[in-house]
Amino acid sequence: MREKARDDGGVKHLGDGMATVKRNGRTMVSCFPTSDRKINRRGQSRAGMRFQPNRDYVSNDEVQTPAALARRLVRHFRPRGHVLEPCCGEGRILRHLPRGASWCEIKRGRDFFDWREPVDWIVTNPPWSQIRSFLRHALMLADHVVFLLTINHLWTKARLRDIRAADFGIREILLVDMPPEFPQSGFQLGAVHLQRGWRGRITLSGRGFSTARGLKRVRTRTSRKIRRDAKERARAAEMADER
Repeated sequence: MREKARDDGGVKHLGDGMATVKRNGRTMVSCFPTSDRKINRRGQSRAGMRFQPNRDYVSNDEVQTPAALARRLVRHFRPRGHVLEPCCGEGRILRHLPRGASWCEIKRGRDFFDWREPVDWIVTNPPWSQIRSFLRHALMLADHVVFLLTINHLWTKARLRDIRAADFGIREILLVDMPPEFPQSGFQLGAVHLQRGWRGRITLSGRGFSTARGLKRVRTRTSRKIRRDAKERARAAEMADER
């Protein structure tokens, strides 16, 4: 059950472990869920996790994907078969999807949560305030799900548990720049590709990780550098012994 909001010495508990704190005329918004018991009146958890000021924060899910970014997402992931855009808004992602793609938009009378037909792909910029419910429903319908969101939304225990329980894995995270019209939070924006039955590595691409091998390539490069540095140290030690 969701807890009711309450004030406690300047700390406003919003329920579900979230809270805001007023300090020096600013409203401090928690970046990570923290239990009520761990929040003190300075807006700091016992574990040392501070609340971060976010003066630009607006609770608004009606944020349209820029046309260039929508085109990039579809070209990158290349969805095929029956594709669904569950909250199409003005249709900026939808217009780049394969012909015959389906759509939902609650403002036009098509609620995603009423959709029951299985599809091959779901590609969307979901409402960030409803990520978990959108994620659960999407995982029931499609074999491939691509969500555009700040990637911190993905790393809660509950959401990772939902992904595993639905027999999905994270196949790729495409990092993209935060458009100026999006809420500016300081978190990295990315398109997360979830695939049913995926058990392989997570590929990290975009923003310096444009190679298809992603994280694997980064690890390989790091390992090579460690071995190269070790050889150089050994060679230097041999030269010092010879002297």
